[in-house]
Amino acid sequence: MAWGANAGPAGEADVLMGTRALLLLTGLNLLDYLDRYLLAALASLIKGELALSGAAYGFLGTAFFLVYLLTSPLFGWLGDRYGRLRLMAGGAVLWSVATSLTAWVSSYPWLLLTRGLVGVGEASFGTLAPAYVADHLPLPRRSAALGVFYLAIPVGAALAYLAGGALGSRLGWRPVFLLGGLPGLLLAAALLRLPAGPLDLRPASGAGLLAVEAWLPLWRIPTLVRVMLGYGMTTFTLGGLAFWMPRYLEVAKGLTLAQANYLLFGAVTVAGGLGTVAGGWLGTRLMARRADGALWLSALGALLALPLGAMVVFAASPLLYVPGLVGSVFLLFLNPGVLTALVVSLAGPARRAKAVALNIIVIHLVGDVPSPFLIGLVADLWHLTAGVALTLLALGLGATFFLSALPYVAEDLRRAEGGGTPAAP
Repeated sequence: MAWGANAGPAGEADVLMGTRALLLLTGLNLLDYLDRYLLAALASLIKGELALSGAAYGFLGTAFFLVYLLTSPLFGWLGDRYGRLRLMAGGAVLWSVATSLTAWVSSYPWLLLTRGLVGVGEASFGTLAPAYVADHLPLPRRSAALGVFYLAIPVGAALAYLAGGALGSRLGWRPVFLLGGLPGLLLAAALLRLPAGPLDLRPASGAGLLAVEAWLPLWRIPTLVRVMLGYGMTTFTLGGLAFWMPRYLEVAKGLTLAQANYLLFGAVTVAGGLGTVAGGWLGTRLMARRADGALWLSALGALLALPLGAMVVFAASPLLYVPGLVGSVFLLFLNPGVLTALVVSLAGPARRAKAVALNIIVIHLVGDVPSPFLIGLVADLWHLTAGVALTLLALGLGATFFLSALPYVAEDLRRAEGGGTPAAP
């Protein structure tokens, strides 16, 4: 049943329940991204204590996303087969405990292990929550709802930078990880009180995890393939910058750890939050008018972010790189809600969790799995500016993939809603 689909008192109660569910999921997603980006916000402190090279530190981000993308198919298959709620709650507990345990690591291998466990937990929640939202909402409302859900990305990342600046510089990095993991345990229990979706109530069915027929139909949707690759390129940019930007602002712009984190907190909170809300609002209205509206929004956002991103990388004056940072963050955060709404809509009801899982695999495999390590490696070989500049190339490729999907999107959405065989990619 769609939230708010009924009229009268029952419909009002449904709307209230849907609002509570969306706020709870958004709160957990905020903690997801806070815990994820604490590692970036505390980069200088962790690198200094453990004496890590740029490549070794960058690999921590790569390792997290490798685990994240490798376990996402499992949770996508399980979610479509057995339901979403219990798996989401278990994932939230796991990542929260692993974040707190990071406070006690004594060596690089232990740090790798805890970040890997965070990746497993977040893969469960990140794969299943968008599918759960789509289960309860019709197509025209998904973009706006997922825009609210993904508002947690900039706010959670911004809170991580705030914690790095305000607490890390005073208490050290270990207490920050300990405190960061605790709130997720409280919200995880509340997940089990949400209304069940259709897959939480029916018997298990469908092809096995490794069966070709479970995944191949998704690869046959031309728009979906191109959207995932474009999303992956913007993820390369966002993931690489989120991981390295605090350090870059220290090394290239001469800011202190606290100044760098406060700047990122302000930029990501204001510009990222506004961009996410604007993306959801614009995506809903554009998709109601034309099927390719979401793709045009994402393509133009990536293209306009290119010159602003270049100002961030190459400009020495804060009068140039601060506005460039704010503008590019706003434009890049137009994407998450509207693109995820497009992914779950293109897949159809029975394959939503698997489509989100496949999207996670692709966007991270070509995006923020390689970007932290590659930027760190280039920084070791040349300098950090050259490494960070790789993100500009990725932006251009992302816009190209979005534009290439325009001829296919209307027909693919029609087939997803009404059945039929997709065109060849």
